[in-house]
Amino acid sequence: MNVLAFPEFPRPAVTVTLWQEPQHLTLAEAQARLADQGYVAVKWRSEPHQAYLPHAHIYTELLWLVEGELTVALTAERRLLELGPGDRMEVPAGIVHALQAGPEGAMYLAATR
Repeated sequence: MNVLAFPEFPRPAVTVTLWQEPQHLTLAEAQARLADQGYVAVKWRSEPHQAYLPHAHIYTELLWLVEGELTVALTAERRLLELGPGDRMEVPAGIVHALQAGPEGAMYLAATR
């Protein structure tokens, strides 16, 4: 009996960009850069240790951390990412992830285009 193999599909990957610039990222600068790149952004603030349970979106989401720390759990990959001020992460549509703010909380922009 011949069995057809299920086709392989490319798996979207989460992209992380670490902040490398010498100056501290400001909220206004992050908002301006995102607008220049065609994003619509919403400022989001999480209280210390506040967590968001595993979830996914039907759209690609970009998170750009401005203040504090954010731990991101990529549940399917069994991987934790630690983001600091200035770091940004793009989560493709359909990727399950969870978030937890650090001990000082976190302020970030959540953006889509």
